[in-house]
Amino acid sequence: MPWGGGACAPPPHGLRNGASMARSRQRISLVGLTGGIGSGKSTALAYCHELGAAVISSDDIVHALLSRGDVIEHVREHFGDAVVDGAGGVSRPALAGIVFADDHALHWLEDLLHPYVRTAVDEWAATQRAGRQLPSLLVVEVPLLFETGFEKTFDYTILITAPDEERRRRLSAKLTDVEFDRRVAQQMAEEDKILRSDFVFRNAGTRKELKEFVGQTVASILAGGTAETEGSGSESPP
Repeated sequence: MPWGGGACAPPPHGLRNGASMARSRQRISLVGLTGGIGSGKSTALAYCHELGAAVISSDDIVHALLSRGDVIEHVREHFGDAVVDGAGGVSRPALAGIVFADDHALHWLEDLLHPYVRTAVDEWAATQRAGRQLPSLLVVEVPLLFETGFEKTFDYTILITAPDEERRRRLSAKLTDVEFDRRVAQQMAEEDKILRSDFVFRNAGTRKELKEFVGQTVASILAGGTAETEGSGSESPP
């Protein structure tokens, strides 16, 4: 998949599944958007929304789940009272401090939450498709899209990637170098994600380049385009 100059080139392999993906109440495309920490995927999600897509983030779904009584009890039973805040809910900072330092703890939490997340995405997509005003696309931001095998749910996948040092710089106010390296090590290698993704953007440039890529990618999907399209930004962001 050759890198472009931020552009989403015409698809070289014809229409996916050999058929038009014309939008209908049943066939509004469901798109999985992913990327490592600091890649810019949340910004890309916002641009999708500006273009008429209905959007949701799995992080927001998880945030809501950690306020559910049954989930709170599972987490408390496994990790103890140290992860419960004064209001009886899950303390996200305390929980993050445990799971991002312990792979086994992280995998346990993922195994607990991901079935809930998948159900929530299915219900959200069904609600969007049944609405009176149909969105152009349905886009779900899923940080661990490939690590969890969730990509099979989606018609298309978009990856926003960036060099490690660029992502480290963007997150320098939030994470130490050790914390950043630990989180990167817990995710699939960027090269493997690229090979699995339908549309890829190397976000080492300006927001304008990212926005142009998102616009061209959305247009390609709406036109029934296929996979294996990449773009790249080249300038340092402000």
